[in-house]
Amino acid sequence: MPVDRKNFQLRYVGDRFKGHRLPLDVLPDLAAFRDLVVSYVKAEWRGAHTKRERLPKGFEKSIAFNLTGIADGSAIPTLEWDRETAQFLLPDFKDELETLVETAYDRVLTLVDRADNPDGTALLSSENIRALNRFGSGLLDRERIEFVGSQGSDGNVVYLDFQRRKRLITRGRDSYQTRFESIGKLLGSELETSDAADGSIKVETMEYGMLTLPVPSDRVRDEFDGNIDAEVQFALMIELNNNDTFRSVVEVFDVDVIDGAVVSDLERCRTRISKLGELTEGWNNGDGVPIRPDAATAAFRLLAARPRLAGRYHIYPTDEGGLLMEFVYEGWDYGIEIGPNGAPAIYGVQLDGPGEFDTRSFGAVSVEFLACLDERTGETI
Repeated sequence: MPVDRKNFQLRYVGDRFKGHRLPLDVLPDLAAFRDLVVSYVKAEWRGAHTKRERLPKGFEKSIAFNLTGIADGSAIPTLEWDRETAQFLLPDFKDELETLVETAYDRVLTLVDRADNPDGTALLSSENIRALNRFGSGLLDRERIEFVGSQGSDGNVVYLDFQRRKRLITRGRDSYQTRFESIGKLLGSELETSDAADGSIKVETMEYGMLTLPVPSDRVRDEFDGNIDAEVQFALMIELNNNDTFRSVVEVFDVDVIDGAVVSDLERCRTRISKLGELTEGWNNGDGVPIRPDAATAAFRLLAARPRLAGRYHIYPTDEGGLLMEFVYEGWDYGIEIGPNGAPAIYGVQLDGPGEFDTRSFGAVSVEFLACLDERTGETI
């Protein structure tokens, strides 16, 4: 457990966080962590003051946290409970609030530590779930948030990752929220009236079919009208059920029509993959099997996930029914070999030096694979 219970450190572990870097898209985690703690502070207060019908005025605002620094190593934001705010808003309760914040943090640690034990914790409140739906929503595979100074039931530091977060949320309900980035085709746009404050666009995606994205009316008129069938890239918060089936779009972080040059590169790659899909048995001087559908689907998913790399790819068939996507980036020659079952592997060699990037294999074109690719290229959606 932390030595100073008024200072809380969250260590972000993963390739994106090396050199104490904290990507902007995970900053909402800090506010969500505060909200999760507050949800337990409220529960503790109500349990200790059963005769009070309401929380004191200014109660929630009195529980403030300040970001006081990013520690070295993997990114470690340090949050400090602001006693002065509590002193100003609720001077009669500041000491009790300090104790409640410490107790609430213990509750958070216990909750996360028991994530893998279905019987380890009671069902979460709606306020707990709302905070958890935002806390850690941008974590990729092999990334986690460690609670610095904590010790779990197994003797190791308590941590939250994608799977633990999903298990916690779906224990209390049948859906959860997560970040989703990809590209799709613009099918249409809609404005209820000419002066409507909000509009929407309809986008066809490979992963979840047609999605309706709320977009401000001025952007619908200025950027999307007249661009039917154009490629768009987007970053969303979506709701999935516990079987990972799409439920709804929760929030749109970003959506834009893709640059025409990128669209041309994407079409070239798609056409090439489709053409290779016509190869027949024995296409390589008697050897070589046809490209398997799973390999083609995985290649299309890769193009959708990282469209800006499309202009660099040279695409070839493999004798086993897979695809090889070669590209050069900043002095390195890389190969992405997609097996007949759609499982990719990436490797590389330095063009003018002795460097080698040993082969790393993945089960699918997953967030884990894309994180590895991003580490090598610096390219994201």
